[in-house]
Amino acid sequence: MGFSVIAAAAMLGLTLFMAVEIITSELLPTIDEMNRSYGDMKDRYQNQLQTDINITTVTRSANGSNYDYNISVKNTGSVTLVTKDFQILINGTEYQFSCSSERLYPENTLFFQIMDVAGAGSQRVKVTTNNGIAEYYTSAG
Repeated sequence: MGFSVIAAAAMLGLTLFMAVEIITSELLPTIDEMNRSYGDMKDRYQNQLQTDINITTVTRSANGSNYDYNISVKNTGSVTLVTKDFQILINGTEYQFSCSSERLYPENTLFFQIMDVAGAGSQRVKVTTNNGIAEYYTSAG
């Protein structure tokens, strides 16, 4: 009877040791990654709160049967924005654009150019920043 108690205690001790090893090697890195991801999420949310843009003007000039667009965007927030990460849609279709600078600093205005856009009539322009903040411009054709 004495040997079986010692064997049972040894098995329970070994099992406990294995459980602690699994927890420390698997669970702790996961908790660390979760903390880092929460920190990243907090930073993104903070940037979204401090980001604001305003489309000040949209001009459209004829280019054969298509149109060229010049869109001026003002950064009215307090975050510097990277223009290559912007997205511009005209009437729901995404277009490639060229920009006068790589960064849009707070309280500055930049010009975006889109060439050879088909279609006449009304225009609805949407400019979206890299962190999801968008601004719309609508005018009659």
